Amino acid sequence: MRRRLFLLRHGEVDYFPQGKPVSPQGVGLTERGRRQAEAVSALLRQAPLDLAIHTGLPRTEETLAIVLKGRKVPVEAWPEFQEIRPGRLRELEDPERAFREAFHPKDLSERFLGGERYADFLARVLPAYERLLLRPWDTLLLVAHGGVIRALLSYALTGQPGFLPLEVHPCGLSILDLGERPLLRVHNLTPHEPLPSTRLSTMEALWLAYRMP
Repeated sequence: MRRRLFLLRHGEVDYFPQGKPVSPQGVGLTERGRRQAEAVSALLRQAPLDLAIHTGLPRTEETLAIVLKGRKVPVEAWPEFQEIRPGRLRELEDPERAFREAFHPKDLSERFLGGERYADFLARVLPAYERLLLRPWDTLLLVAHGGVIRALLSYALTGQPGFLPLEVHPCGLSILDLGERPLLRVHNLTPHEPLPSTRLSTMEALWLAYRMP
């Protein structure tokens, strides 16, 4: 019997209010982000959950609290699943290219926006995923980050560390059934907007937000 893993990106946040970057470690959900989480809560209300995990950062903890409102589900914080860490954006030689090519490294030794190396990021996320698989659960919800979900799905589907060209929107839900051969049942379902209006990637949208005065 396959186990079911729900992978949910946190709701919308504003990393660049008035075009000025704020620390991603402390940023919380926008009002729209809270509404997105409420839509996921309604969708998952009847889904059985043995365990729910957030990454210890406010945006994932807040999203999970909204999704689980009124439900008694064990909750744990796993900081190993925190997002890949950027560097100082003002020090990037070509910031537009860095944003647009993020999560498409030619080599895993490259750095994400001048910060954490992709290889180091995968070296903390993937072993945590393997430890998670050793736990006894049938249905689990992990509220994490776009890069983390890309990494986990890519590893589950290919068996190799890296990043498939997958988009993950705010409160985008993926359903991965785990057995001898993992099955991706659903990817990037956004209950608040079933047919996304944007054609921008997440990183393209973040670049536009960063460069706006």
